[in-house]
Amino acid sequence: MKLNRSEISRLWPIARRRAGEWLVRVVQRLFVPERLVKDVFATRRERKALLCYLPEAFKGGSLPKYHSNLTECYSAAKALDRLGYSVDCASRGKSGIDYCSYDVVMGINSPSFAASFAAVGKKVPLRVFYSVGAHTFYNFRATAERNREFFGRHGRWLLNSCHYVPGNGMNYYMSQLSDAVISLGDDFLLQQAAAEGEDTSRVYKLSAFHFKVAAPCPEKDFSVCRNSLLWFGSSGMLHKGLDIAIDFVLEHPEFTLHICGGSRQESAFWDYYMPKIKSAGNIVMHGFVDIDSPKFAAVLNGCGVLVNPSLSESGAVAVLNVLGNGALLPVYSKGTGLNLSAVGVEVDNVDYDSFSNALSALALLSTEEIARKAWDAHRLVSQQYTLERYEEGMYNHLKEIIEKSLI
Repeated sequence: MKLNRSEISRLWPIARRRAGEWLVRVVQRLFVPERLVKDVFATRRERKALLCYLPEAFKGGSLPKYHSNLTECYSAAKALDRLGYSVDCASRGKSGIDYCSYDVVMGINSPSFAASFAAVGKKVPLRVFYSVGAHTFYNFRATAERNREFFGRHGRWLLNSCHYVPGNGMNYYMSQLSDAVISLGDDFLLQQAAAEGEDTSRVYKLSAFHFKVAAPCPEKDFSVCRNSLLWFGSSGMLHKGLDIAIDFVLEHPEFTLHICGGSRQESAFWDYYMPKIKSAGNIVMHGFVDIDSPKFAAVLNGCGVLVNPSLSESGAVAVLNVLGNGALLPVYSKGTGLNLSAVGVEVDNVDYDSFSNALSALALLSTEEIARKAWDAHRLVSQQYTLERYEEGMYNHLKEIIEKSLI
């Protein structure tokens, strides 16, 4: 039996929700190819490195922009190539790998990377964990608090709309047992690690990046769009605070909310909110919006404020894609994992009252002030959160990690 990619993406969330992790593993083995791509750049060097990530990144052609992970995988391979390694890439579920034939093994939270710790041989590879989330213990607590906060306001649980994987136990052990950790995101992630008593000297912070696809309209009229809010995201809608954005505009009809993305699989969320959305009149549902499309540019030009009440992100690429291609004032949580306080409104807590107060306070700002901050946010992201800086940071971190291991 063979399923194509679209069928797998449609069935995967259903399997995860209705069954359990055991069935997901069975589906992985049956339908998701376990691949090991050898020498992705055909360099045939003596020194070898293994990436446990996404072999699809090396299929050839331009990489898609609907998610940054393929570009991240390719960038890590480029960095290892610059450092003189032949690079193999294994899928996350690949088994039967001879890990002791490698000098460096780098990967994310995956079975293929976890299996490297059981390898026994004459050569022990240097292990580098690529972390794409906040500290495990923080994630556990924050997710529970977010669920309780929503239940306190609405009297129901939406457990399927939170993200749990970044905080699972294996993620913690792999980060602890690896020789070094490259952590995607800004200061927030290191602060959480330090708060948990971690030795942050072995953690290397790496800022995320955005895809540059459009230029914002220089004649953007903020007197028209200052009360138009944008929520831009995907799955984990409670985790990413879409409920907070919806509840706010339901209570404040002078604002309009534009929703780009979201997950159809989170049916309990939509079952609860869709009747409210349909009767409100100030919420616009755009569905999935390709960032490399005229519609994306049009939505950015029509909105003045980006609202991102995310619980925990490793440098939210969705936020960077919006700000790097449009001029919007960001109202965001610390958990977004970005250093934007100089150009936006940073909210300490991810709850309705905190974000409601922050958004309501925008009425005290002049249109000129909102426009200035929005353009400042665009310039900051355009200059600091670039793919070139990300790739150079990845190279420098790996270089330092490898050099330290040789001392």
